[in-house]
Amino acid sequence: MDSNTAAVLMDEFHALIPGLPNAPRHEVFQRLRKDLPVFKSEKIGAWIASRYEDVVTLLTSEERFQYPQSGLGSPSYGRTFLRMNGREHSKKIGIVGREMRSQRALRDRLDGVVLRLARERAEGLPFGKPIDLREAYTAWIPLYTITELTALPDAPRFRDWYGTIVAGSTSSIANPAARELALKAREEVAEFLEPIIQERKKNPGNDLLSDLATAEFDGEPMPHDEIVSNVIFLLAAGVETTERVLTSALRHLVLNPSEWEWLRANYKDLEKLSAFCAEALRYFPPLTMVIRVAITDTTLGNQAITTGDRIIGIDGSGNFDETHFKDPLKFDHDRFMGASDRQYMANGDILTFGKGIHHCVGARLGQLEMMHAFTQLLDRVGRIEAVGELPVGIGFFLHSPPTLPVILHPVTH
Repeated sequence: MDSNTAAVLMDEFHALIPGLPNAPRHEVFQRLRKDLPVFKSEKIGAWIASRYEDVVTLLTSEERFQYPQSGLGSPSYGRTFLRMNGREHSKKIGIVGREMRSQRALRDRLDGVVLRLARERAEGLPFGKPIDLREAYTAWIPLYTITELTALPDAPRFRDWYGTIVAGSTSSIANPAARELALKAREEVAEFLEPIIQERKKNPGNDLLSDLATAEFDGEPMPHDEIVSNVIFLLAAGVETTERVLTSALRHLVLNPSEWEWLRANYKDLEKLSAFCAEALRYFPPLTMVIRVAITDTTLGNQAITTGDRIIGIDGSGNFDETHFKDPLKFDHDRFMGASDRQYMANGDILTFGKGIHHCVGARLGQLEMMHAFTQLLDRVGRIEAVGELPVGIGFFLHSPPTLPVILHPVTH
């Protein structure tokens, strides 16, 4: 590719940064994968990788690429599991993993919790009048799940906090002002959590925050700031992502009546529902980009990368890579049939939960939340009517419709 053509394509990529509605994301990503798969963006100050294979390499080569520890693009939660590696990572992430990854915990505790919370939210939805389904439904199932697992009070207070904190993490590399807002919100959450953590240390209960508050590593208690950081991380990352993908998937169902009817006819088949959710996660990744820093001089996609360079992997492009997914622009509810469970594991095909040692610890919980959110809604709602023209997805790093204005109609027999 000649330099002028490459410059034009880079400009088209940079035009996506404001995250405006109807931006030609897939068209630009497709051309990047074909003609400019790894390039240096001077505007963002990072390398950009768009092919599936390069994003996987970025996520799984921990000896070459790690999470940024500070500065723009680094997590604004504080020191979390994301910033840990090796033995420390495996030991400390295991505290959460016991609750979120083990089949026993999923079966004996989490499944019932999520089902109850989804049912309560669904039962409160009104019929026959306009509502914002994101605000009334999809936002609250993951939020109440995390606050119940941590036994934290006053769940609604976290709504503004977690949105601000997430926006000031990865996406701050393209919007530096978001980082200051995120750090301020983190301080507010930390102040809120301080007396609760102290109480759990003295009188631990059967909850995830108590587990973190009383955990030890090499005979020493987990540092207080790490407890705060990891609780904030669970609240922010665990809620924001599920809320967004549910909203995007429901918008898809409203605009595609045949898809809604298919799901209505098949949602009680757990494999079909799980496969549908996995395809929604591929097609509507809520966090469309990940950031790593090179910790050694290396290469990626035949480009020389220098120690300290930041690299953005576009998982929202890798999920549509023609070399890995057949007919990727088609939403295919059968795509992962027979292999749906694997999509929530580190060896899955989709990139939405990451790869490698930092594969999302809450992936299984996200699966439960999505499946119960759909089953409880479909148990009660026979038809969803759009109110006007539904908002399209917006955002650069974080992407989803901001609202979902609809009218629900009950199941008729």
